[in-house]
Amino acid sequence: MPEDKAIPVRVALRCRPLLPKETMEGCQTCLQFVPGEPQVLVLGTDKAFTYDYCYSMDTMQEEVYDEAVSPLIEGFFKGYNATVLAYGQTGSGKTYTMGGAYSSCMDDQSVVGIIPRVIHAIFRGTEERDQSDFTIKVSYLELYNEEIIDLLSKEKENIVIRDTTSGGISITGLQEITTGTGEELVSCLEQGNVHRTTAATAMNATSSRSHAIFTITMEQRKKDDNCDYCLSKFHLVDLAGSERAKKTKAEGDRFKEGVSINKGLLSLGNVISALGDESRGQKHVPYRDSKLTRLLQDSLGGNSHTVMIACVSPADSNLEETINTLRYADRARKIKNKPVVNRDPQTAELLRLKQMVQQLQIQLMQAQGGVIATGSIDAGDMKKYVDKAKTLEEENRKLTSELHSAVEQSTQMCEKAIMAEMVCDKLKTKVLELKDHDGCTADLGQLMSDADRDEVKTTIDCVAELQLRIKDLETDLSSPGFLYSDGDGDSGENGEPSSMDADEFSTEHALRQAQMNKQLADLNKALQMKQELAKKMSQNDNCMEEVRSEYQANVKKLEEEVTLLQKEKEELCSMLQAAKSNNSLKVSEQRRRRVKELETQIGQLRRKITDHNKMVKLKEQSDKTCTKLNKEIQSIKQQRVKLMKQLKEEAEKFRHWRKEKEKEVIQLKQKDRKRQFKLVKLERDYEKSQAVLRRKTEEAAAAQRRLKDALSKQKEAAKKRTEANEKTDYKGLGTRVRSWLSEELEFLVSVGEARRHLDTLLMDRRAYSLQLQQLRQKLEESQPPRKRSRSASESEGE
Repeated sequence: MPEDKAIPVRVALRCRPLLPKETMEGCQTCLQFVPGEPQVLVLGTDKAFTYDYCYSMDTMQEEVYDEAVSPLIEGFFKGYNATVLAYGQTGSGKTYTMGGAYSSCMDDQSVVGIIPRVIHAIFRGTEERDQSDFTIKVSYLELYNEEIIDLLSKEKENIVIRDTTSGGISITGLQEITTGTGEELVSCLEQGNVHRTTAATAMNATSSRSHAIFTITMEQRKKDDNCDYCLSKFHLVDLAGSERAKKTKAEGDRFKEGVSINKGLLSLGNVISALGDESRGQKHVPYRDSKLTRLLQDSLGGNSHTVMIACVSPADSNLEETINTLRYADRARKIKNKPVVNRDPQTAELLRLKQMVQQLQIQLMQAQGGVIATGSIDAGDMKKYVDKAKTLEEENRKLTSELHSAVEQSTQMCEKAIMAEMVCDKLKTKVLELKDHDGCTADLGQLMSDADRDEVKTTIDCVAELQLRIKDLETDLSSPGFLYSDGDGDSGENGEPSSMDADEFSTEHALRQAQMNKQLADLNKALQMKQELAKKMSQNDNCMEEVRSEYQANVKKLEEEVTLLQKEKEELCSMLQAAKSNNSLKVSEQRRRRVKELETQIGQLRRKITDHNKMVKLKEQSDKTCTKLNKEIQSIKQQRVKLMKQLKEEAEKFRHWRKEKEKEVIQLKQKDRKRQFKLVKLERDYEKSQAVLRRKTEEAAAAQRRLKDALSKQKEAAKKRTEANEKTDYKGLGTRVRSWLSEELEFLVSVGEARRHLDTLLMDRRAYSLQLQQLRQKLEESQPPRKRSRSASESEGE
């Protein structure tokens, strides 16, 4: 069944057999059904009517249900509303067709009506569809003398019809009973049938004196998806029959009930005429003229699949009422309903988004060169894809929100860390300045022992100045501006990316923030590595300084030793020369050995001096490297501060943009509400002006017709006066007038006599039929069985 498309109300015609009373009165069949076609002919006239379904007098209940009502059950489980409406003359078989007098103790299942069959079909469908949870509720009401009565409630409550925001109706005060089995639902039907108002008339011994509506409400939820929720209603309507007081011979309360019934059916006929008249365009539909039309507002021209069963009598004595019913049903075929699946708005929006994602995935795969046959995807795979898409969307949404929160948190933490480092650097600078101050180098012991007042005064002034400096430093540290004096900056331009979509901008902002945080993390890592390297090098420099001082002391000692050894060498050399001259080999050999030892020691000392010089050069290189590292650290810190400022500017810009967008959305919503209000007002004014224009046009046309008639009559009168003046014969005027009056009177009298003659003939036929039946009964009673069988065989032979 198509959704959001206008479909016509389907109409079924059902003709009951002739009643024994009608047969006894000699009534003949006035309808003829065309075999194989849903068409009926009215005998004695040239009228023919075509409907969606036609059921003759020998049609069984099961055939009517299977062909006309059973297709509604499948749509009912899909979430569509459904309505079966029985209309017709009193005594035409509406209650029999609907099953309003059903009892569970009935043995013959062939006479079971539509309502019990619908109940059993619904519960069979719930058992077959085990993938959903069903909740079935029932309500049963009657409209008696324009008063709504709850047939399932023992207490008399005030039941009111109210309009809903979606354009439908809701009935407040009506009891809804939740049922779990078909037997419980059938018992509710039997309980309501017992309390329904019925009475005897001349045409029907158990005539329904009220309109009855039996409503089954079904809620269904998917077991694997609680968001998939549908609510559908099945209305089974048994209308009271239209009747004439002359035939029903109703008096007193029965007469008042008949007037109320005919009044409601007249309002229903006006609604059907207004809905089925497409030539007049949009016009007012008088739903509020009667409570019956308000109750059937969704069924006629609204959100429902509707089947109307028109029940007629085939007797020629009811020919006029039968033709009226056929015309009534023919007008109902022109009504167009717009049924939709009754889903929760959020569920419907989710389903729409799923379908959109599905279509976009298909288009994406087609664009990438893939070929997809949309009809080849079965329901199971489609459900898996939809569930997977839903899961991915939720995961994407969660990750996006986590990314935003992580970026903001990381930005704040980095900002705090950088500010803390800046504060630490400033404190170190201040401490170094204080250490270099004169007040820190003052010797208090010497101050106390010294008697020079001028020096004491100077030292006290230095200490006081130092204390003031310390207080200023504490004040700076306690002020919030000290922490953010270098880190804060202007938020930059609050430029609004008006050309960019909100989702795209927020996503791009999150990615940009993540990228900048990554850069900041890299800078922090590089800064930490360089700071550690500089720290190690400074420690090495300190060690080198100590080693250098030791080396310098050692070098001095070594130089002194070299000088001493040089002197000793020179002395030994001189003594060696003297020994050579004196020819003392032993002494010369000892001195020569001693000279070699001294030369070896001198070489070692010189090598140590060379190593020391190399160490000095390495120290200079390390000093240069430390200076370079300090410069790089300062540049990295500057880059980090700049990047932090950029992060803050981006965050401020995004907050400002989001605030502006929210303001724009609120303004647009307000403008849209104002525009809709103006549009409704303009439409209302336009409808009023069109109604006034139509009324004035009709009044002008009527006035023009009256004027033309008056002018034509005036011309005819003038012509007649002219002819009369020309003939000057006034004697024939009275004769002509009398002849015209006599002709009109004769026509009216003949019409009245024809009607009285028809009534007399019908009464005579009824009387003769009764006499004929009585004579046949007497004849059958008087004749013995053997003679009666012989006479029957003789009549067959003749």
